[in-house]
Amino acid sequence: MPTVTELRLRVRSTDIDSQNIVNNAKYFEFFQDARLDHLAALRSETGPAPSFALVTTTCTYRSSLRHRDEIVIRAWTAEVRNRSFVFEYDIRRPDGALVAEGSSVQVWLDAEGQPTVPSDEVKAALERSRPISDS
Repeated sequence: MPTVTELRLRVRSTDIDSQNIVNNAKYFEFFQDARLDHLAALRSETGPAPSFALVTTTCTYRSSLRHRDEIVIRAWTAEVRNRSFVFEYDIRRPDGALVAEGSSVQVWLDAEGQPTVPSDEVKAALERSRPISDS
């Protein structure tokens, strides 16, 4: 599986607020779309995985987006912990200009909704989906 999942889309009219820019909440939806695509790629390797809950999500806005702008949303695994994992995201224009960046922390849940440790197979797939660091 690729270590970075990319999702390309064009800003829709429904993403725009009264100031004619993308509403700040939409950035979290863009991150969600990339997160789900990244997880779907992982599931293709591992089959069904435990449920998870989103615990924390962040976004730092660098520039605004407008209707019909083309964007590339990227997601990757930043960290794998015992009961949780961290994804990082960025949104860029096709020329590479950074629009926003963020992260999310997810906690694995068992059938009763309690934090749990995922299988070694799931953890290994997450580890394989981490980009190799230059540092």
